[in-house]
Amino acid sequence: MDLSDDCLAQLDIVVASVHSSLDQDEKEMTDRVLRAIACPYVDIIGHPTGRRLLKRGPSRLNVAAMVDAAAAAGVALEVNCNAERLDLNDINARLARDRGVPIVISTDSHSRNGFGALRWGVMTARRAWLQSADVLNTRPLSELRARLRRNTRT
Repeated sequence: MDLSDDCLAQLDIVVASVHSSLDQDEKEMTDRVLRAIACPYVDIIGHPTGRRLLKRGPSRLNVAAMVDAAAAAGVALEVNCNAERLDLNDINARLARDRGVPIVISTDSHSRNGFGALRWGVMTARRAWLQSADVLNTRPLSELRARLRRNTRT
């Protein structure tokens, strides 16, 4: 993690995403993502495979191991709406849903103009047969907050 635990603990929500060294072998990349999931302050893993359509394939990542770890930890996985990403794809989003992992649909916007991409993430979720009940950020804000990992730990 790029930030210290005391900093992460103060945030309302933490989305962890891999942005560098995306060409690591499967074991290294999987271990990286599993370490992020193991961090008690991480609520969501963003664009988990790091793919960029027509530019970069997905990282070599054991998706099943990531999904199982996310399910065990209560960490949500993102369906990224950016038309260059659409990551998780429909197959992996359905796998995650089937194993009890909460899903979020996020535009990954870096400006307000990016919010129009939401439809691409919704289409991906529909191809995965997700229902609104499977998508954490379809909930009212109070319920979304209550269902974040940081608030469901016992």
